[in-house]
Amino acid sequence: MIKFKHFLYILISGVTLYSCSNSNNTTVDDFDHEAQAIKDSDSIVKFLKNNYFNEERDSIMPIENGETTLFEDSRLLTKTVNEFDIDYTYYVFVQNEGTPNVDKGFPTVIDSILPVYRLRTLTNSTEVENEQDLINPQWFNQVNVIPGWRYPWVHFKNGNNVTNNGPITYENSGKGFFILPSGISYRNGGTLPNKILLYYIELYDFIKDTDHDRDNVPSFYEDVDGDGKPWNDDTDEDRTVDFLDIDDDNDTVFTRDEDANGDGDPRNDFSDPDNPTLPDYRNRNIRD
Repeated sequence: MIKFKHFLYILISGVTLYSCSNSNNTTVDDFDHEAQAIKDSDSIVKFLKNNYFNEERDSIMPIENGETTLFEDSRLLTKTVNEFDIDYTYYVFVQNEGTPNVDKGFPTVIDSILPVYRLRTLTNSTEVENEQDLINPQWFNQVNVIPGWRYPWVHFKNGNNVTNNGPITYENSGKGFFILPSGISYRNGGTLPNKILLYYIELYDFIKDTDHDRDNVPSFYEDVDGDGKPWNDDTDEDRTVDFLDIDDDNDTVFTRDEDANGDGDPRNDFSDPDNPTLPDYRNRNIRD
């Protein structure tokens, strides 16, 4: 049987936008990332305490007349994630959660998304620098992206496609912004080294239960160790992560074919009496 181990179901075009790609993220080994994390954290907090969200301008503005600071705004979520053995705090501002006619819930960290955004970088406590605007929506498959990009989207829902013989148009989409410290952005390398990123975003759509390798196991559920990061799980240790691996246990039988009960879901097939909790598609001793 010929196996295409590195088959990748790409849902986006071949154009790579620098704003979230990690393809050029070369870092300096002796860089003090912990010190940079502390510096970024202080800078972000100062920014949040000196600015507010202006609804009319749909943008962050400096405090002028006692407006509620971002830091005190109930719509601001404070989140922490561990990457590279450092705890990083990032912030998500939910302006509108999203009210789709067909409610698919929220995307997972690995579901393919269709957003638009405005990317800015923080320069001081009240100013930002324009970097890039994605005006036309584009699909992102969440594979080759900076670490922090994946996490904030789980707080937004999709919108309603009202396109009618014109530009792609959505209404009632999830909308807001998020702020990422440099440690989960480009770190000290890449296109924007040591830069704190601010994304104003709208989530037009997403593919619920995205299955990147089309093996009938949704990518999010290929998180074997349960840490919420499917991109670090490799059952057969063949250097192809499970959610991109069409034969997860490397037994020469495709994962989608290890479906003993024929219901189209390999996750609920357990044929090994000596290992009754291990699904067949992750058990090299079973070749159904």
